[in-house]
Amino acid sequence: MGLDKKAIIEAAADMADEKGIAYVNLKMLATKLGIKSPSLYKHFSGGLDELNKELMLYGWRSLECEITRAAIGKAKDDALIAICYAYRSFVSEHKGLFEAMQWYNMYQSEEHLQATQGTVSVLFQVLEAYGLTEEQKVHSVRVLRGFLQGFCAIESHGGYGNPVSLNDTFDFALKTILNGIRDLQGETE
Repeated sequence: MGLDKKAIIEAAADMADEKGIAYVNLKMLATKLGIKSPSLYKHFSGGLDELNKELMLYGWRSLECEITRAAIGKAKDDALIAICYAYRSFVSEHKGLFEAMQWYNMYQSEEHLQATQGTVSVLFQVLEAYGLTEEQKVHSVRVLRGFLQGFCAIESHGGYGNPVSLNDTFDFALKTILNGIRDLQGETE
């Protein structure tokens, strides 16, 4: 059938997005691909654990592409806003893949560590324009990541019950964070 590892990972990501990451297993994936499940071990000798690791890596690389694309041609607030909206949009479109991205040990291997490095690197590059110290950039990246991962995880699980607009809440939080980052400009602590 000519299936390669990338096509299998993409099919698994689609399954995760359709039904949730818990739904993805080798038997169901093989059925979706029209093959027998033992055939998947040719590409994933480590079984489901290896597939989940590959989904995590694929997700972080895909997110990096999305936020990089969103930031191109923009600077400072405009770039950070575009990145945050691209991140939120990615999670909205890839809820199952996002789940796979969250549950990993980034220090398990160099490959795992580098999985999030691209996303973090984009944020650091945009923060260069603010004239922050290295420590302030680290804090700012952590705040942005915490906000984005937390907000999007809660939103993707339907965890916000109040009828106040989530878009307004997202904008409010983003504005608050950007005001805080701008307030740091020129501080030399």
